[in-house]
Amino acid sequence: MKLTKITDIGGTGNFDVGQREILICSWNNGANPDFYAFDNSKTVRQVDEEYFAKAIVGETYKKIEQVLPDKVHHYSITKSKSGDIYFCTYQEGTIYGFDCFGNSILNWNIEVGEGHPIYDIKYQEPDFLWLAFPTGQTVTQVRLTDKQEVFKIGEYSWDDNCEPLSYPESIFVKDNHLFIPNMGNNKLFKVDLLTKQMDLLMTFQEKIWQYEETEIGTFIVTDTGIYELEN
Repeated sequence: MKLTKITDIGGTGNFDVGQREILICSWNNGANPDFYAFDNSKTVRQVDEEYFAKAIVGETYKKIEQVLPDKVHHYSITKSKSGDIYFCTYQEGTIYGFDCFGNSILNWNIEVGEGHPIYDIKYQEPDFLWLAFPTGQTVTQVRLTDKQEVFKIGEYSWDDNCEPLSYPESIFVKDNHLFIPNMGNNKLFKVDLLTKQMDLLMTFQEKIWQYEETEIGTFIVTDTGIYELEN
């Protein structure tokens, strides 16, 4: 695999996928983040907060922000194919859901996780969410229909030295596969969601925070930046 650096913005940023471009919310400056974007040209440009919100959420972002406790850039965000969108604050356990018109459809203070905070959420069709609990060395699948946990990898351990997962800060779902980058051991795992077979894809030389496959390429976020991953 070949790694090509796109930007120095790394683990302090939040990497999201818009329409044919990547959006970055960087907290390097503390309480007031900076926003960036790049498209297929791989040229990073600075954008404003409104551009970021529209690119990630859509035109309904202002209506949604009237319900959410904070601005949309404070949340981990995931969408269904039908346009439903779900938000979870970093390190908290409340998940908010909205339909494609910005109407509230979910306000769920989850009871799974055994006290560990959620860092990331990803939607899986037809009605599942995957949740990342890095301090618990666990990722979990919950069903939205009845708000039940249906599968997990890990045991919500408070031990720092767990295997195979070690601080899974984020997750990525595509088709019938779940990808789990691990900040604690630099490993990227791929899980077949039909068989639940988990395989090690790669081990990196530094901490890996995020993994995303997009229309413009496959990218990872590490301590030193965002890289395009190519065969």
